[in-house]
Amino acid sequence: MKKLILIIIILASFGTLHAQMYPWFTQYRSNMYMFNPAFCGTKRVLDFRLFYRNQWDGFAGAPKTYAASLNFRLAEGKVGLGGFAFNDEIGPFKTTYAGGTFAFHIKMDDIELSFGVQGIYMNQTFNSSKVTLHNSVDRAIDLTNSSTVKGTDGSVGLLLVNDRFYLGVGINNIVSREFLHYEKTPPYKGKYKNEPSYTVGAAYNYAENENYTFENSVMALYTSGVPIYFDYTLRLHIQKVLLTGISIRVKDAVALHLGVTLKNKLQIAYSYDVITSPLKKYNQNSHEISLVFSSNMGTDKKKHGFNNRFLKQKFQYLL
Repeated sequence: MKKLILIIIILASFGTLHAQMYPWFTQYRSNMYMFNPAFCGTKRVLDFRLFYRNQWDGFAGAPKTYAASLNFRLAEGKVGLGGFAFNDEIGPFKTTYAGGTFAFHIKMDDIELSFGVQGIYMNQTFNSSKVTLHNSVDRAIDLTNSSTVKGTDGSVGLLLVNDRFYLGVGINNIVSREFLHYEKTPPYKGKYKNEPSYTVGAAYNYAENENYTFENSVMALYTSGVPIYFDYTLRLHIQKVLLTGISIRVKDAVALHLGVTLKNKLQIAYSYDVITSPLKKYNQNSHEISLVFSSNMGTDKKKHGFNNRFLKQKFQYLL
């Protein structure tokens, strides 16, 4: 049954591919830079993050995503510069994104307004060796050679942020570029279209006791032709070291979080998605792990304004 479902997905997609959804991360709260370039440079002087997601474990050809990002807070906090790369694999498709980001931050007493832009390079390969045809002698389809397409795209984002909350809007794949697989080998062409992805995110941190801090966040992601992703995540930080939490993704999954923060600079976290959609019959849920290193690198607090930069600052230790 798993193989049948995968074959249906591939054959339905090979022809015209629309509404290709931007990769999802359960730990989006730690990975907002990938969804909204305005987050670039909003944390610390140096911010480095690694993510790995194994989605729908046990489902042949299921998505696997590897991601890395690095960004800097420069010019006394007025500018953010960064870059990222991620590799997304699903079935016979392997897509690599790489991009550079510029963000400008307008500092006010207790909040920052940030605007970010991002340029993206995309390389996608269709691996024909991973496809098995029902009729292997069908001359209308020749899968003896793989196909690779390349192109560019972009993202923009707007953000209001301090150490206690954020409210942001991001648009990825704004160019909505189309790519043709097997363009020079008629009659079998495959059109792949990068549909724009729209994200809206908001979060609020709360603590009566500084040893127990709650992170509340909501995230909505919309791509044309794909059901809206809507997620609520609650994470609890215990004594600034232990992290635990839960996510509820409407009509899709419930996720559990567990992590540890070391010396207010390094964080390792794991999340496990329990599928609640009809796909739960065919897979063994999803796994995700993240590694975060974030540091102000000994900069002078008063001169550069990297620490204690908000009037009512309370949760700057959150990574």
